[in-house]
Formats: sequence, structure tokens, C-alpha cells
Amino acid sequence: MRMIELTKEQFNEFVNNSPYKNYCQTEEYGIVLRETGFEYSFVGYTTNDYEILAAGMFLTKKIGKRYYYAYCPKGFIIDYKDSDLVRRFTRNLIKYYKRKNIIFLKINPEIPIANIDYNNNYNRITNENINILENLKSLGFKKRKETEPLQLLQPKLTALIDLKEYNVDSLEKRFRHKVKTTENKGLELEIADSSKIEILYEFVKNMKDRKIDYYKNFYNTFNKNDQADLLLVKVNYEKYLLGAKKKVEEETIRNEELNKELQNNNSEKVLNEKMNSDKILEEYKQDVIYATQGLRKNEDTYVAGAIVIKYKNKISILIAGVDKNYNNLNPNYFLHHQILEKYKKDYDIADINGIADDFNEESKFSGLNKFKIGFNPTITEYIGELDLIISEWKFKIVEKNNLLSNEFTKKRDTTSK
Repeated sequence: MRMIELTKEQFNEFVNNSPYKNYCQTEEYGIVLRETGFEYSFVGYTTNDYEILAAGMFLTKKIGKRYYYAYCPKGFIIDYKDSDLVRRFTRNLIKYYKRKNIIFLKINPEIPIANIDYNNNYNRITNENINILENLKSLGFKKRKETEPLQLLQPKLTALIDLKEYNVDSLEKRFRHKVKTTENKGLELEIADSSKIEILYEFVKNMKDRKIDYYKNFYNTFNKNDQADLLLVKVNYEKYLLGAKKKVEEETIRNEELNKELQNNNSEKVLNEKMNSDKILEEYKQDVIYATQGLRKNEDTYVAGAIVIKYKNKISILIAGVDKNYNNLNPNYFLHHQILEKYKKDYDIADINGIADDFNEESKFSGLNKFKIGFNPTITEYIGELDLIISEWKFKIVEKNNLLSNEFTKKRDTTSK
């Protein structure tokens, strides 16, 4: 058995046959991360006849002035259930990277170990993959804990939606109402190109420690093979105004009918219906005013956007954001619903990104979690971030000089409400 560097073609052929394939284990992802200081290579564990048994797209980066670490994003491509293979691969990987002066290796395998039942006090329901985590720990991998939710390189909890089953009518009533009312706000989904990345960046620049060039590079690199879409939401004020006027007319008729009924029947039920109608009518009138003002500007108004990565049978929202000045239009509800509708025909799963592992009502992540849970996802918990220390004494030097915290304790938010 031996560790060798693979060609891109060898790596891709092996990965395509694995259930653990993901967009982070691609050359495209390596190219993106190279612009942030990493180098990438394809490493394989083979028999003497060069049959590949395990592999990974590994990133290496300098930490401090003289040390390096390696990172295998979303984990190795290996049969994790074959504990003996994982053990042999890990042992040889340590030897391989020791020769290359790597002091530790980081992985975050996309292997589900539990689901969170948000309909039952957020109970954590583990599965048999927990044995994979225990095996990795026995081999020396140490689990990195979050100092606060959503601070790891990849979210530990994520929201997955079965696109073939997604139907807005199956959503909880209040959430469904918010999604459906966006149809009356003149919102439109636009498939944009890289020239409009700046628009998206204005919505997301305060969410992560990323410069605009990172998103440009990500989009352009994956878009070369039609693996990325830039989606923007804009307001069509003419459409908005027509819809608002129609709603005013319809609600005015209903309001007048309730007013007549109230004269003959002043029951609490009718009174409440009339008061509710008054409130709705006033909201529609405000929409008319708002749409009229927007129409006078005579310019496109963008209110939300996202980058979506398309890989195999799955789409993933890389980043999404909104202009909070237009929250009255509920653009984030419109954006996510439209994404799910757009891709449900051609893809099976949608990853709408991280969920915070803090379900306290008072948590600063409460709004984010409730928004994503509103789409009836499966909240999946992955193995999480694991470190394999290759050189103990060098690792202690790096840790003592706060190089680890400087490298990994960064603002890592996801799509927000």
C-alpha cells in the first residue's frame, strides 16, 4: 500500500463512484481556496497495483511564519464504515504529511450522525454513523468545539430539503402566508452573471470575513461548468402597483360587505373580521403608496440575492442575503421559495445552509433558525470538525502563540432572516 499524488482525472474517476462526493472535494473548490492562501493537491491511498482505495483533495496553508497545516474539506473520500481501511489510511497519511512538515490535519466529514427533531423539543436522534465518529476519535482525531454556533469552517448542523416533496401548501400556516404574500409585492427572480456580484456583495459583506473577490472567484470558477448560479431578487414596481390596486379593490368590497353585515349582526366574530379587514385594507393602501413611490424612481431595485452551487443531485446555497431596508417585502421568503421551486425538477436535495446549535428563544440565532425551520427541512447534524495532530510539540507552539485562534476564530454566519 502507498500514498501517492493523483492526477485530476484519477481523482475524479474515483470520487464519482463514492457516496461521499461533494462540491468541496473538487478541483474547482481547490482553485477557489488557492486565492485565499491555500495550495491544493489530490492524494490517494493505493494498492501496489495502483488501485485507489481512498483519496482526498487536500489543501495546505502556512500558519505563522514557519509551520503548515492541511485541510481536507468535508472529509476524505473513503468507505468510513471500513474501520480497518480508515485506520490504515490515517496511519499512512500521518507518515505522508510528516515528511511534508505538516503539523496537523483538519477534516469535517459530510457524514450525518443525527437529526434534530424540532417538533419535539429539538431532540437529538442519533444514527449508526456515530460509530464512525468514535472510530476516528480512537485514531487520534480530536473534535473541535464551537465557542459559539456557526463558527466552524463548515456548519455542523444544516437544513436539508427533499425537493421532490417540497410544496408551499404544506408549510405551517403563518409561514405559508408570508411566502405567498410575496407574490403581491412585485418581486421577480433574476438569473444574473458575474457583472452583478457587487449587488449580492452589498447584502452579505457583513455576514462573513470574505472580500468580494472571493465570491467572484467562487462563482466564476464553478460557473465554467454550469455548477453555479447567481440569483437576484428585484422589485418590479409596475407589477407591484397593479397587484396592490387589485388587492385594495378586492378588500374594499369585502370590507363594505362586512360593514353591512355588522349593522345587522354585531357579534364579536363579525366585529373581529371587520377590524381585521380594516387592518388588511390599510396595508394594501400602504402598498399602493410604496409602489407608486418606487415607480417614480424609474430604476431597478434589488433587494436580495444568493449564490447556488449545483453538484450531482444536490443544490447548496453558498451564501444568501437581503437588503434589510426592504424587509417589509419579505424578500428572503421569496428568494428561498423561488430557489426551491426553480431546482426541484432537476435536483433531489437542497442544502439551505447552516442551522445554529442553539435553540433558545432568546438566542441571537433564533430568527435565523425559525426562518429555515419554516421550510420544513430535515435538520441534519454532521460529524463536525476534527483535528489530527501530526507533530505535538510544533502544534503546542502554534497554539501557545494564538495562531490557531487567529486562523480559525472568525465571523462565520450563514443566510439570515
